[in-house]
Amino acid sequence: MYVGATPTTGDFKLLDSITTSSSTTFNLRQGGVAVYPQSANHCLVVLNGVLQTAGSSFNIVNDTIVFASSLASSDVINQILVLGNVNDIGVPSDDTVSTAKLQSSSVTDAKISAMASSKLTGVVPTANLGSGTASSSTVLYGDQTYKAEPSGTHELLLTVNASGASTVELNGTAYFKTDYHHFVVYFQNVDLSTNSSFLDVQCGISSGFITSAGYGSARYGRRTNGDGANSDLATGDYVYTQFSLNNGAAYFDGDENIQGELRIWNAFDSHYKVITSRIMYGLQDDIGILDLGGHFKNNANLTAIRFITPDSATITGTFRLYGVK
Repeated sequence: MYVGATPTTGDFKLLDSITTSSSTTFNLRQGGVAVYPQSANHCLVVLNGVLQTAGSSFNIVNDTIVFASSLASSDVINQILVLGNVNDIGVPSDDTVSTAKLQSSSVTDAKISAMASSKLTGVVPTANLGSGTASSSTVLYGDQTYKAEPSGTHELLLTVNASGASTVELNGTAYFKTDYHHFVVYFQNVDLSTNSSFLDVQCGISSGFITSAGYGSARYGRRTNGDGANSDLATGDYVYTQFSLNNGAAYFDGDENIQGELRIWNAFDSHYKVITSRIMYGLQDDIGILDLGGHFKNNANLTAIRFITPDSATITGTFRLYGVK
């Protein structure tokens, strides 16, 4: 409730002065800019001191006023006041528009993307929001809670399809970044061209691949022989110039099919980088699962992983590098 007159809202325009001539039609301008009244009834026109009647004395056509009869240069148009849309609320004052006043779906993606990034709190969630329990990285946006990307998410960084290659390299600082908790290589359908060969793994840093420093490792596995008998592979501590993916009791035969994964932990730690792997290999007469673990110490960050055969046997198969969030 107001004391006194209720504040008036609307779009009121007092138009520029018009120099009359022997004509019925004159342009409507405000500050030199064309004005388009909604109708003749929205205009208060005073000619020679007399208020004119809309619809009979004059009409509005687009951005012009058309009088019923021709004027003379001696006539004076005292004023033309365009009321505009008298229901127009004008420009709202700051901090006055509530959520309830916004139409449903009135805030579109285009409007959000046009906002300055500083207006958003936190990080805008990606399309894959996950379904885990909200954590400290949960993003609050309005009255909605979006869960951050779940931990353990694998992001494919690089795929190499080896076909008779002597080495398989997965390298590049674009992939080995601190964005990731650790890295994993999945290898599939790997075959070696030479019987009694095996795969070594060499880790790379900015100065090149480490081949001279010792890799400490231990392994355990179980294999099934052609006669159906099971046997445990030898376990113990070994030191290689590379981290070796042989099957413990024997080398991989050239016709064995090797599947598995290799994980590199602490890739950016100034002390020990830890390597773990699980290998599945075999054909009809030699099937086994081999778990390997090892480490090497180097102050530099990991930049590459290379698979290589010590006897120059060639490698076929698919190798995929993932970064794990």
